[in-house]
Amino acid sequence: MLKGKIIVFEGPEGSGKTTQANRVFKFLKNKYKKVIFLREPGGVKISEDIRKIILNPKNKKMCALTELLLYEAARAQLVCEKINLLLKKGYIILMDRFYLATTVYQGYGRGIKKQIINYLNKLVTNNIKPDLTIIYDVSRKEALKRMKTRKKMDRIEQENDGFHEKIRKGYLNEGKLIKAKIIRTDGKNTDDVFKETKEILQKVILWQ
Repeated sequence: MLKGKIIVFEGPEGSGKTTQANRVFKFLKNKYKKVIFLREPGGVKISEDIRKIILNPKNKKMCALTELLLYEAARAQLVCEKINLLLKKGYIILMDRFYLATTVYQGYGRGIKKQIINYLNKLVTNNIKPDLTIIYDVSRKEALKRMKTRKKMDRIEQENDGFHEKIRKGYLNEGKLIKAKIIRTDGKNTDDVFKETKEILQKVILWQ
């Protein structure tokens, strides 16, 4: 592979995106040497430290603008320290969230103007665009059922149902605009969702 690729897994809390991203990573590791799995916010030490601040349930007084800038700072560091280099080396980069999440969570969820978010997203990524974005859609009712198994919920997960409904709507709206692939996960087991995911992936990454 001469050029790297970025595959992004997106969706509301409880959508199963992280489970699918991990399964895809294990699957592709058996086929390619240059595959890496990164998460946002995080992926490198500085960004992981920022993640702890963003998601800490004790930080309930965090302003929407502070939250936005922290996410963008974490992303800037990840792109600068890791993603740019990996793309040059021809890696397939699997991302558990990327800048679409900021458009949705801080735009639809927090009400920050899209023009501001778009400007910052382009600034910190050098206008890097994913080769594929898969959005895992789930109803709020189903998401809550899945999240009951979690020991602790972070600051974002603890937001009210109204906030999370905005997030779901945001993903569906933005997904159509960027022509993302949308997989509805309600009533499906992880194997069925993985099968759909692989079918979509094979159009971007060829394997035998």
